[in-house]
Amino acid sequence: MKKQLLSVMLAGVMAMTALTGCGGSSSGSGLPKNIELQVPAKAGGGTDVVARAIATQVAKDSGSNLTVQNNTDGSGVVAMEKIRTAKPDASSLLFFHTTMLIKSATGVYDHNAVDDFTVIAVGEGTEKTGYALVVPGDSPYNTTDDLVEAAKAAPGSVLLGVETGGSSHIMSGLFAQAAGIEVKYVEAGSDTEKLTALVGGSITAAFVNQNQAKQYVESGKAKALACFSVDETGGESTILPGVTSLVDQGYDCTFSTLFLVLGPKDMKAETVTALHDYFESAVVNKDVQDVLKPAGFDMTFFSQEEGMKKLTAQRDSLNSVVEMLGLKQK
Repeated sequence: MKKQLLSVMLAGVMAMTALTGCGGSSSGSGLPKNIELQVPAKAGGGTDVVARAIATQVAKDSGSNLTVQNNTDGSGVVAMEKIRTAKPDASSLLFFHTTMLIKSATGVYDHNAVDDFTVIAVGEGTEKTGYALVVPGDSPYNTTDDLVEAAKAAPGSVLLGVETGGSSHIMSGLFAQAAGIEVKYVEAGSDTEKLTALVGGSITAAFVNQNQAKQYVESGKAKALACFSVDETGGESTILPGVTSLVDQGYDCTFSTLFLVLGPKDMKAETVTALHDYFESAVVNKDVQDVLKPAGFDMTFFSQEEGMKKLTAQRDSLNSVVEMLGLKQK
């Protein structure tokens, strides 16, 4: 259902894109007439919907033509390199998220967002909680503490399903570190595949997107024990009522997906500020919110200073957990 919703929304966004951004550079902004926005994600997916909705509004506001280019070659590395090596005139930009930081931390990508790009804008979803920790519906574990106690009693007996080197792997590592447990990480693929493996009994637990977990929880095929919060303030899931964050349950671990707008190094400061302000105002526009909110992707952009702090902190945290998990490629 969510995939169908995203497809309908994407069609609407693409239609709007065709009608906007026909003018020249914005007065005083220094922006080029044509801007290519590289998006290392498939067309129709969540990242693509977010990028197109925001780009449509930025085009309207700035008068520049923003063209979204979906480029998943090399697992996104080609798109990242294209922007890193582009001219610093704002004609080529990158729209991606925390996955880029993971690729840098693991060594899949040899450069990083903080040091090798111009950071234009850093955004974050407004939902206070993210991925949910789920177990099978017939699992003997009814609370996070139950699961942790079992892992402590028999180190390595708890099988956590992950997508190796992905966000779920990182979250699983953060949880294990915070809980002081030793678990076994089992390659289980995407969230859909993880849920299938969970119901089939081949894994003990997994962290999956709350929207995808919802139907399994409601049908009784799975139980949600906790969820990640974006920061230390914790919170209760609005998608899975009654499910509280790991922080609220006494486990000091958080995870937030940051959305990034990046350009090549050495862009002019005034151009960066102008672009940041256009992206920041776009996400609070009603037309954009009408696209993003129903799909659970409503977000906000930080100030330039706060965004850099958030980005740097997440980079350092991911570097640490990747080293702990032994995911750094030699």
